[in-house]
Amino acid sequence: MTVSRSIALMFAPLIVGGVISGAGVAASAADSKPAAPAAAPAKAGEPVYREFIQGNPKSKVTVIEYASLTCGHCKAFQDDIYPELKKAYIDTGKIRFVYRDFPLDGLAAGGALLARCAPGDKGKILIDLMFKNQAEWVRSPSPLEPLKGYAQLAGMDNAAVEACLKNEGIMNKIREVQETASNQYKVQSTPTFFINEEKLEGAQPFEVMSKAIDKAIADAK
Repeated sequence: MTVSRSIALMFAPLIVGGVISGAGVAASAADSKPAAPAAAPAKAGEPVYREFIQGNPKSKVTVIEYASLTCGHCKAFQDDIYPELKKAYIDTGKIRFVYRDFPLDGLAAGGALLARCAPGDKGKILIDLMFKNQAEWVRSPSPLEPLKGYAQLAGMDNAAVEACLKNEGIMNKIREVQETASNQYKVQSTPTFFINEEKLEGAQPFEVMSKAIDKAIADAK
């Protein structure tokens, strides 16, 4: 069985018509803002699941993005909207921005897994690289090969890549985050954003996101 097939099979019970289903992870019904996932246990020396957080960690406004690496609308957001958002709100410390995986297929799951295994702060850089080159690896007859190349650019050698693709702890955490998003927070498509308690679906124009963020900042004062 190929690695990409095993990844797809691992997620197959959760994927129904492009929408995730299954038993959700329990969470407080009173908490409408998606909670941070707990770190997955790992063996000594193994990479562990970490949140991808940018901006001001103490900001009262948190923007959470749920995205799939094979999603064209997610790429459109990454290419066209995210740079403006980063310049106006992340780099200025006005918000805390969190990226979370919502893989819609086995390829997206494999890419998400590699990004979560990346050393240091290279995970989000790897996410950006995979979105930038989405057409190249998604349409490749052997998509795992370019993915491995991107992982190597992020500081992972062949042994680290192979070990990562067998890391059930991180894969299970990605799946858990996705189940929670689907069942507790009713995420049904990508990208989906939460700006504090407000939910926005789709690659919204910068003006729409900016209006929602400015409102959240004003409400938080």
